[in-house]
Amino acid sequence: MTTQHEAVSSSILAFAVFFLGGFSPPLLAQTPAAPPAIATKTLTQEPLGDTADPRVTVLVLPIPGGLTAGAHTHKGPVFAYILQGDIENQVDPDPPKVYHAGDFFFEPTMHVHRLLRNLSSSEPARLLVFEVGDTGKANPAIKTLLQEPAEVANREARLITVTLAPGAALPGAHKHPGPVFAYIRNGEIENQVDPDAPKVYRVGDVFYEPPMHAHRLFRNLSQTEPAEVLIFQIGEKGQPLAMGVEK
Repeated sequence: MTTQHEAVSSSILAFAVFFLGGFSPPLLAQTPAAPPAIATKTLTQEPLGDTADPRVTVLVLPIPGGLTAGAHTHKGPVFAYILQGDIENQVDPDPPKVYHAGDFFFEPTMHVHRLLRNLSSSEPARLLVFEVGDTGKANPAIKTLLQEPAEVANREARLITVTLAPGAALPGAHKHPGPVFAYIRNGEIENQVDPDAPKVYRVGDVFYEPPMHAHRLFRNLSQTEPAEVLIFQIGEKGQPLAMGVEK
């Protein structure tokens, strides 16, 4: 029988392994009877290449019922996560594919995005987009949540989900060599990154974690419901994603 101390220790170890070196399914699978307090999953990991406009924009793209967007390209890579609805999507050279809420896709720099269609004629769809580089002319229908400069040359990005069990909290402070962009998918989170004061974030909120700033507090405020955070993190390939903080 797994003791409470063993379950907590396993959760802390799994969380540390993720931030220090990447997601490790075998480790998390060692305690099936005691799910980790903080569970992580890497959805996709892609190179960023280079861009003349080194910044990351986090935005919500609404797709009205029945809308089909025309073919276009982007000057930097695009990471998209379906928040709501069912869409059909196609980016060259891949064939068309249907995506549902919780799915994601990657759009490489200057690849033709030929099809983006809401499969419902009446219900809207929404995409959460992390776009690197120039986003083009401002569109009033697109809601920009956050935009920050970011060094992207010869780096890669990961799109990650972090699920916190009821009452779960970060076991210790850490910092990241690269920037972190976070979107609250479900629940309420209390978060604190130096030098800012602690702040509560709810569904649809975002926060930014600058490189090498101490991340001291990250906890689920609910004692009964899990919380989920979608994270876009930039780092150097083959290098640790995070490191500990002495104080």
